Amino acid sequence: MRGRARLLRSAALVVALSTSACSDPLALGNDLVWTADQERGDLTQWTADGSGDTHLPTDSSIEVSTEAAHRGTHAIKLVNPAAWDHQDEGPELFHSAGVLDDAYYSAWFLLPENYRLEPQLTLMRLRSRDAGGGEPLNGEELQLRSLPVGGYVLQVFSNNAGFLLEPVADPAPRIEAGRWFQLEARYEPQSSGRLRVWLNDVLVYDLDGRPGAAGTEMVLGICNVAEAAQPAPLVLFVDDAAVSLSRVSVSGQL
Repeated sequence: MRGRARLLRSAALVVALSTSACSDPLALGNDLVWTADQERGDLTQWTADGSGDTHLPTDSSIEVSTEAAHRGTHAIKLVNPAAWDHQDEGPELFHSAGVLDDAYYSAWFLLPENYRLEPQLTLMRLRSRDAGGGEPLNGEELQLRSLPVGGYVLQVFSNNAGFLLEPVADPAPRIEAGRWFQLEARYEPQSSGRLRVWLNDVLVYDLDGRPGAAGTEMVLGICNVAEAAQPAPLVLFVDDAAVSLSRVSVSGQL
């Protein structure tokens, strides 16, 4: 099975509407490598000193908005016209986290309504790049597939031809429109090539024997990439992104 998924079973997924969880906030301290809460009102937490950049195809946009926020008053709003001619395209914002052999990458996401996605939406990328800059190289992707009954299912895709789309976990990791949800991935690219993914604190994918990273610096990307969507444009909000050496979880104190 080439190290295919050990797909984890769970009784139910935890739906996180806000950070007011039952447990006390988790103080990450020195384990926190980088974070962006957007409360400055711009993208400098992502892009300062050449640490990140944006990719903006025609008619797409990335801005810091006050229309929705997971915590505080600001979040990133990514708008995709979702009218591409049979190609996956859309806006992306990325940040280089440096040389990391084992780290956790997380962010909170909100799809404000039920979109019919064609064929899916890519919303997080774990990639790499050469030290000192350059364009990110292909890597792991977290995607959503829309359901006929509404809502979405989380799936994992690798641009490596030997892996591509993983089987969907059983039970399927469900996400509802109009609710904030957290995705967190532990990625060990240089050693075992292992990828673990949590949805709202529930471990839903544990994949080993992955292809690893071609570059030396790890890059976290948030994106709104799809061929088409109904209705259009396709809107995605992202907030409270982090890279850490320990689990952030839904109660993480960033």
